Amino acid sequence: MSEQRKTVQIYFHWLDVVRKKKNTDETAYSIDEIVQALSTMFPAVVNKDLTTKKHDFTSSKKVVWLDSTENKNNGNFNLVFKSAKYDQSRNVRNTTTMVERGVLKNPEDGDEECTHLCLRRTKNGERFIAVLESNYYGISITNIRDYLNEQFNTLHSESDDEYSYTVSTEILPSEDFLKELEKMKKINLLRITMDIKDLNLGDFQSFADRNEINSTVEIYVRKNKRTVNIPKNLISTAYATHTDVCAAKQITKIAVEGSNDSGCLKIDTNSIQMKHSIEVDTFAPRNEVSTNDFFAKVDNFIKEVLGVQI
Repeated sequence: MSEQRKTVQIYFHWLDVVRKKKNTDETAYSIDEIVQALSTMFPAVVNKDLTTKKHDFTSSKKVVWLDSTENKNNGNFNLVFKSAKYDQSRNVRNTTTMVERGVLKNPEDGDEECTHLCLRRTKNGERFIAVLESNYYGISITNIRDYLNEQFNTLHSESDDEYSYTVSTEILPSEDFLKELEKMKKINLLRITMDIKDLNLGDFQSFADRNEINSTVEIYVRKNKRTVNIPKNLISTAYATHTDVCAAKQITKIAVEGSNDSGCLKIDTNSIQMKHSIEVDTFAPRNEVSTNDFFAKVDNFIKEVLGVQI
């Protein structure tokens, strides 16, 4: 196969894995335990036969499965997902000769697509950076989250492990948030969302990890009547904590309400996502992304541009 190149968009997310604990369990959160759970689950799924490990997202008429995994140690994984969208039987035509070739697929047939996910644990960090290849015909981070949760549930039901695990994702915001913040002339409200585990709640700490209690807490900061604005440097400091990829999990979302000359303005870190374009090797004739080159390019970006030590 001849080698070619193309530009691929990559999107950045936070990925967290939480161990579901019993109300009587006071064991502290351990990222090493989470890493071990992932190290066990990924190869267990890969080694299943296709009909067992596939998941059918019926609403989008797409079948998804984990095709391969590479454990880079210390909580760093390279994952390759494959998918196939079915119920797309169409009349096929050669676009060069315009010769009609008829219907070449049955309704249950689907074109196989590949989507790469680079999962990296920051040095001394307690969450993962998930860098997803953007493939219009592939799958989304939501598909991946739901798929991994299903596999964790299946593994839990098939084993004697008393604990189960839940995967959640958030977007990793870009610096465009600060650009939008600078456009604000009045800032009335700052809302910070934090994980309940990261707050010193004293007697209320027992609320953490209870299934009936939301795992996050919202902190509202309002300007008083004598001030014009909530200081922007306060918001910038909160943003720096939120986006510090080497920090332990603290702030999960920041929302700001205010106004500019055009009227009311609301911004939040969940709406402005970090993304980047990389040039990767592909292989003819299907123009598929080279797995090795994709992960190498993403690693370089994480280390050199984000300054993350892995």
